[in-house]
Amino acid sequence: MTPKNGRDPLLAAICHDLRAPLAAVTMGANFVLQTTSNDEASARSRRILEAMLRSCAQMERLVRNFADLSEIEGGSVTLRLGVHDAGEMAELTAEAAADSARAKGVAIEVTKPDFSLTVQCDRERILRALGHLLENAIRFAPAQSKISLQVTSLQKTQLVSFTITDHGPGISAEVRENIFDREWHAKRASRVGTGFGLSIARGFASAHGGELTFDSQENVATSFVFTIPVEGPREEGQPVPSSARAYSVQDDPRREVHDGKTTRARGRTPSNGNGNGGSVTPSRRRRP
Repeated sequence: MTPKNGRDPLLAAICHDLRAPLAAVTMGANFVLQTTSNDEASARSRRILEAMLRSCAQMERLVRNFADLSEIEGGSVTLRLGVHDAGEMAELTAEAAADSARAKGVAIEVTKPDFSLTVQCDRERILRALGHLLENAIRFAPAQSKISLQVTSLQKTQLVSFTITDHGPGISAEVRENIFDREWHAKRASRVGTGFGLSIARGFASAHGGELTFDSQENVATSFVFTIPVEGPREEGQPVPSSARAYSVQDDPRREVHDGKTTRARGRTPSNGNGNGGSVTPSRRRRP
């Protein structure tokens, strides 16, 4: 049973114990791969080793996700705060997801202020949160579409927001009610993935004194808005709120913002078929 105000000791122990053997397998596979000759007889061995390393990386992400969830649900998130550039974090997130976007045939476009927008935060936690949100957008974005990652300075309220928008099927009414409930997602994991990413992103936003909200119109677009205070959390490790709410991004009273500038796009650039960037045809597959 999970303690009411602490980490799940069993889950934390499992995550800790998995890391050492997983690191050993990864290190061993890397060593063998680097020392394997390039002749034809070794080609199959290299492919097997590369597949092993990809599986190890996937397992490392899962272990890290479970460790993050254990901290979040136990209200014991420890932040390593520093001053970091919000635009740079957005760029790094897009670069990390570039291969996934390219494989799906979508472009990632980052828009950020034309000045250095610094924020007091735990850089690694923010990068992981944004990574979860961007991977979620890539999963549902139709081929040949564009995903936007916009960094906005909400100057009147001393907040910074990261808005990730995809033009996929949108979020159904059923999912809206349960979108941050990881247990609900876990029951459907065989069909649509674990659903842990959104819970983790929301938990990290809350730990920073911020919030994760969303707006979605079916068959048009979905936006997740990750907002944190510029000066960091007033108190580190704030408890994660028990309820989620959805709101329209356009109705947010804080949207008196600096428009910023658009930086390079990654992945495949959408086209309208005549060689120019055109409108994106929305997917008609309903988001589960």
